[in-house]
Amino acid sequence: MIYSKKTSVLASLIGVLLITGLAGMYLSGCLKDATGVQEDDVSMVVEWNRLILRSEAVCEGYRGAVAARAYGYIGLAAYEAALPGLAGQFKSLNSYYPGMDLPDAPDPSQYDRRIALNACYAAMLHKFYLVAPDPIRQENVGLEKKWEACFVQDLDTATVSQSRRFGRAVADAVYAWSATDTLGFEANHHNYERTYIPPEGEGLWKTSTDFPMPPLLPYWGKVRPFVIHTEAYLAKPIPPFSAETNQAYYRQAVEIISLSSPMSPENQWIGEFWNDDHPGMMFSPPGHWLAITNQVIEKEHPSLEKTLETYLKVGFALSDALVATFYSKYLYNLERPETFIQEHIDKSWRPYAPSPSFPAYPSGHAMIGAAAATVLTSMFGPNYHMMDCSHEKLENVKVKPREFNSFDQMARENALSRIIIGVHWRMDMDEGLRLGELIGKEVSELQIENKLTE
Repeated sequence: MIYSKKTSVLASLIGVLLITGLAGMYLSGCLKDATGVQEDDVSMVVEWNRLILRSEAVCEGYRGAVAARAYGYIGLAAYEAALPGLAGQFKSLNSYYPGMDLPDAPDPSQYDRRIALNACYAAMLHKFYLVAPDPIRQENVGLEKKWEACFVQDLDTATVSQSRRFGRAVADAVYAWSATDTLGFEANHHNYERTYIPPEGEGLWKTSTDFPMPPLLPYWGKVRPFVIHTEAYLAKPIPPFSAETNQAYYRQAVEIISLSSPMSPENQWIGEFWNDDHPGMMFSPPGHWLAITNQVIEKEHPSLEKTLETYLKVGFALSDALVATFYSKYLYNLERPETFIQEHIDKSWRPYAPSPSFPAYPSGHAMIGAAAATVLTSMFGPNYHMMDCSHEKLENVKVKPREFNSFDQMARENALSRIIIGVHWRMDMDEGLRLGELIGKEVSELQIENKLTE
């Protein structure tokens, strides 16, 4: 195509105007992104929590309980970093946690919650995911710079510096306090405990013959919880072990076999949707519930106050539920259905997915699902309709989204999926749902705001 001189000059002028306009939109506070979606502190929080999921997927040792523990501490630090700028009568959780030496709040005239919160997230993710591959570490650096650039335009240098310093100081304090819980703090370095010798006996757990691994996190029940008293959530006693055909174990084993032989396309979809156990390729099982939370916050775009409370309590619920889960698991040491079926019914039978390397009762999936669902229901209501697209952007794991009409429905399907794929008894599911709901209720009732009485 041949351009005239006037056309060339006009095109150049338009190009300059376009570039100037785009730069101006970015530097004026990032009011909207390319799709017109509001860019603000809530969007920033969602983006950091998405990075948490990408980080744990590629960090050795951040599976299950270890991953959930990180959510709790990151959510706590984020809340405390933004606290001086929150609207309402919100209070520090310092009094709940003796030994957490938080910095004094900065001068309000030189504090911006967006800058502090952004710096806190960056510092916490750097600390918890220290062994992340270089692309993740670079993404952390880039994300902090991106959001700070969005917010600094209407702030003086002193406010930016003071707010950034405060956010990082909160991160330092919360992380230092997390280190005082030695069992939890060091667990990502050795998930599997080779020196632990499980008890032996009929009906007691032993590692799978097909995928022999040392016991996973046998002492996790002693990790410091955020809200609960672990002993108060001990699972109910299990039935006396028996392989007789008229007893609970045999009946529940037959149910498992019937669901898997053959497995319907719908059940296969459900099983794969909630399995979330592909280290190096995707988030962990509790990470699925963080991904659900991300979708809810992005869809509803609530206030920053409600956003931070949601992440705080979901993180606490997931972490505490898994502490209580492992407390009971290694107390009862119940064998997996795989072992029972192969010894008493069908030697050739195999579960759809490998049995995890720890005892069966109660189900961790059931407990975390019920706990997180109870918190989310308390925040967003009992009849929350959503399409769960948690796996949509994963490169190596392709699972179609599923539609739900409540968080409770999601939790129950999540729990049932473990029976479908053959790694849990129905008693594991039922007790996990019961305990998880109770834990979710206790976490939901945590008072972080001073209610004014009339």
